[in-house]
Amino acid sequence: MKIPLLDLKSEYRIIKKDLQKQFQYCFRTQNWILSDPVKRFEEKVARYLGVTHAIGVASGTDALILSLRALALQRKKEQWFRPADEIITTPFTFIATAESIVYSGARPVFVDIDPDTYNLDPDQVKKALTKRTVGIIPVHLYGLGCQMKPLSALARKHGLFMVEDAAQSFGGEYYGKKLGALSDAGAFSFFPSKNLGGYGDAGLIATDDSSLAKEIKILRNHGQTTQYHATCIGYNSRLDAIQAAVLLAKLKHIDRFNRMRNKIARKYTVRLKKIPQVSPPHVTPEMLPAYHLYTIKVSRWRDELSAYLNRKGICARQYYPALLSQMPAFHNARIAGSLKNAHGAVEKVLSLPLHPFMDAHQVEYVVSSIERFFRGKNKKI
Repeated sequence: MKIPLLDLKSEYRIIKKDLQKQFQYCFRTQNWILSDPVKRFEEKVARYLGVTHAIGVASGTDALILSLRALALQRKKEQWFRPADEIITTPFTFIATAESIVYSGARPVFVDIDPDTYNLDPDQVKKALTKRTVGIIPVHLYGLGCQMKPLSALARKHGLFMVEDAAQSFGGEYYGKKLGALSDAGAFSFFPSKNLGGYGDAGLIATDDSSLAKEIKILRNHGQTTQYHATCIGYNSRLDAIQAAVLLAKLKHIDRFNRMRNKIARKYTVRLKKIPQVSPPHVTPEMLPAYHLYTIKVSRWRDELSAYLNRKGICARQYYPALLSQMPAFHNARIAGSLKNAHGAVEKVLSLPLHPFMDAHQVEYVVSSIERFFRGKNKKI
C-alpha cells in the first residue's frame, strides 16, 4: 500500500467542474492582473475569515514580508525597520518566518516553544521582551493555533504589533475565531500542499486595519500609488488570475475537507494514545485544528520508525529537521534562552499522512504499522 502525505489527484477529481468554470471565465475575459477573479477571491476570503480586508499576493513568504514592510511604514514612517528593532518568533518553523524579518530590516529573536503544542511559549516571549522589541510573529504550526490570548495581552501592554504566520492553518479556529484574523495581520500561504492550495505559489494577507491594507496594496504593486508613480520601494507581488481561479474553486470545499481531516485525526489519536512511545498532537478545548500536518512525538527510535514506515509505503516526514537558530542565514539573530523544547522537538517529531481522501483501511495500515514497529522493538529489549 502506498500512502502519500497528500493526494492532489483525488482532490482534482472532486473540484474538476468548479475549476473548469473558473478557468473558462479567465480565458474568455483575458484579464490577468488584479482582475475580477482576484477581487472575488479577496472578497470571499475576507467574509470567510471575518476580516475587513484580504489582499492577495504572490506567495506566503511575500505575505509576511509585505505585512512587516507595511507596519514599518505605518508605525515608523520609514520603509524598513532598523537593525536594532527586534521581532520575536519561534526557531521551530519554516525558513520564511525569520527570512521575512530580515527582509523587513529588523533582527529576529528566537524564543523557546511549548513542548506539547510546538508553538510559541507566551512566558518565554515575555522574558525575551526588551526596549528594542517592536513585534511578535506567532506561527500556527501544523494547523494548531497558538495561545493568542496571552500573546495579544503582551502585545497590547507593550505597544507591539503582531503578525500571525497562518501559512499552515487556513480554516482553523481559536475560541471560535479564524486563525490569521486575530492580530494586526495574518499571512497565509496557498502553496499547493496547503489545505487551501493553488497550482503554484500564492498568498494572502488578512487585516482589519484599513491604513495597513492600503500600504500593503501599494507595496504589492511596485510601491505605486498611481500608475508610474512609486512612493516607496515595493514588489511585484500580485496574486494572478489563474491562481485566484484555482483558489475560488477550492474555497467552497475547504470546510468540508477540513472536517474530513479532523475526522481522520481523531481516528489516529484514539489508536495512537495506546502506544506508550507515541504522543499524538496536543489539542486544547479552545482550538479547532486545521491539521495541515498530523505530527506525533516519538520518545524513542524516531528515525528508525520513519525509515520503517517509508519502507512500508507510508510517507512519514520530519517537519522540521533543524532550528532556524542553527542556520548560517540567521547568524545575526538573538537567541533568548536555551531553546531546550525546540531542540527536543527536532529530535522527536514525525508527521504522518493525513489528507481528506484517506480511507479507514489506510488509517488502519498506518497505525498497525506503527504498532508492529514498537512490538518488534520491545521484544528486543
